[in-house]
Amino acid sequence: MYFAWFLYIALILGLYFLSRIIVKYYIDPAESYNFAINSICLSFTVSMICILMVPIDVFVTSHPNDVISTLHQPINKYFIREVFIYLYIGLLFITFVILPFNYFYSEERALNYDNDFDLDLSEKRLSSKIIRSAKQTVYFIGFICVLLISGLVFNPEVNYSTSEKLEWVKTMFDVDHLGEQAISFCISIILTFGFCLWVIYGSYGLTALPFQLIKGARSLEEEKSQVDNDLAKLREKYRAIQEKYQKSSSKISKGDQRALTNLKRKERFLNLKNEKIIELETQTKSLQTIFKIISPFRIIIGIICLCFSVLIFSSLAITTYDKITNSSCGFKCGYLIQEKTFLNPIDTLYVYSSYYFPLDYLFFFIFTLYIFICTLYGIIKCGIIFLKGFEIKKEQTQPSSLFIVAAILNISILVVCNQLMTLCPQYATFGNQHYYDIRTRQQSLCTLEAVSKVEAKFICQMTNLSTFYNKISLGYPMFAVIFFLANASFLGLSSLMIFIFMCKKKASQIDVNEDDELDDESKSLINI
Repeated sequence: MYFAWFLYIALILGLYFLSRIIVKYYIDPAESYNFAINSICLSFTVSMICILMVPIDVFVTSHPNDVISTLHQPINKYFIREVFIYLYIGLLFITFVILPFNYFYSEERALNYDNDFDLDLSEKRLSSKIIRSAKQTVYFIGFICVLLISGLVFNPEVNYSTSEKLEWVKTMFDVDHLGEQAISFCISIILTFGFCLWVIYGSYGLTALPFQLIKGARSLEEEKSQVDNDLAKLREKYRAIQEKYQKSSSKISKGDQRALTNLKRKERFLNLKNEKIIELETQTKSLQTIFKIISPFRIIIGIICLCFSVLIFSSLAITTYDKITNSSCGFKCGYLIQEKTFLNPIDTLYVYSSYYFPLDYLFFFIFTLYIFICTLYGIIKCGIIFLKGFEIKKEQTQPSSLFIVAAILNISILVVCNQLMTLCPQYATFGNQHYYDIRTRQQSLCTLEAVSKVEAKFICQMTNLSTFYNKISLGYPMFAVIFFLANASFLGLSSLMIFIFMCKKKASQIDVNEDDELDDESKSLINI
């Protein structure tokens, strides 16, 4: 058992160093400081640990009679529940206390800070900046406290009659517990916001990343040829307008004047792009050969990623359709189903691999890490859409932008945990637990409906994850319906993006936009 602890600690350290590599790749070295880097890495690591506890929860719940203990601590369902509570509290504390404080502190630190000489030119002391950042963090936490109070007050009455065949609700859930209901309400508010982010960033990342790997990017030779052609066309248009007024003494019209101005701006932009190409050519001549060598492997990896994405989309679509057609309570419980009807590929893979633990943990880790990377890729490519001026670029990203990215990822992880109830409902709820069905006289997988039966009541035990999220669905059907509609939107947007990326041409290697050109122009004017 000590070897298992060693492996788990090694996994945590591996996740931390992977997070550190990602942060170091994007953060601006002139703006970075140790507390910021460590906070973001801690955030990424804790969020991944939260979701990677799910297979352990499934294993322990599926083997209640196997006494497992380590360091004089029995590993059972109740211990895992406490671990979940502490991890979720830690994740929420990082998301709503540590990251906001770092964000406000980085904004205070950026004021009157000379990056060239690494000097703080402001008159504020370090202690005053910390105090001011702490005050702003308290205001932010106050908003969260308002949600908690609202959860204590908001207590809708949901009537589950026996005529609706929902006896298992009374057996498995206590939806009238006020304190837990308040916490569920707050989590539901966070999840509602998180689903909006998941629909945008998750759907984009899961579709864009595989196609980007398969299609690749345009070579520098293609980029340079395109820029040269565009410059030639611009100069031809510019020459045509000039020749038009050289033959006559008439004054240039306002329309042609605007056209000349736009042509000059586009020419400066293309010249800047050309400079970037020359810079990349001088820096990556040796790398270009390596990229050509590994190009076939990139395509293979892209095809594998595309298969993962198709599996995720198909599993979500199958369960969503199952909920629409077979939910006995429908809108009243957020389309909760008592027993799955259709074959779900990822759910089936997890259930059968769970007989050979930790094989299911390995599959779960691969899929979870893939979803995490795709979500991060979606955030990087789409940007922080609800905030302007927060761009994510290699070694040019402000710490404040990365704090927002970390918060988005943390909330997205909570959404992914909820999505497991749709992605792999049988595995996330009961694992591979079986009971002897008297009617069919054979072993059957445990289901929510089977819990109300005498022969399965004390055999089929739900995981901590499914108990918590099903309580949200039953206690607050309004949120469950919102999650269901968000999941349908995710599938619809993903389908649209698949069609777009199938028709889209190769992406450009040159990360230049007209804002960069305007910035350079502004700098040149300042230096005059």
